[in-house]
Amino acid sequence: MDGNGGELSSFLTKLSEDRHLQDAYAQDPEGTMRAAGLSDDSIKTLLSRDLGKIKAALEKELPGRDFILFMIIF
Repeated sequence: MDGNGGELSSFLTKLSEDRHLQDAYAQDPEGTMRAAGLSDDSIKTLLSRDLGKIKAALEKELPGRDFILFMIIF
C-alpha cells in the first residue's frame, strides 16, 4: 500500500485511522482488502481472525517490532 512497512501492516494502520475505510471494511472486508491491493495470503490471514496468524504475518513483514493486537467484533 505504501512504503511505511509491509502491505499488511500498512493496511491495518490505515484501517485504524480512516473512517471511510472502516465503513467499507465493515460492509465488505474481502473486497476492501482486494481494492487496497493486499495479496491473497494477507487477505486469507486477516479473514481467519486468528490473532496468532496475524501477529506472525506482521512479525515476518517487520521483524524486531512488537505488536499489540486486539479484535473488535461488531
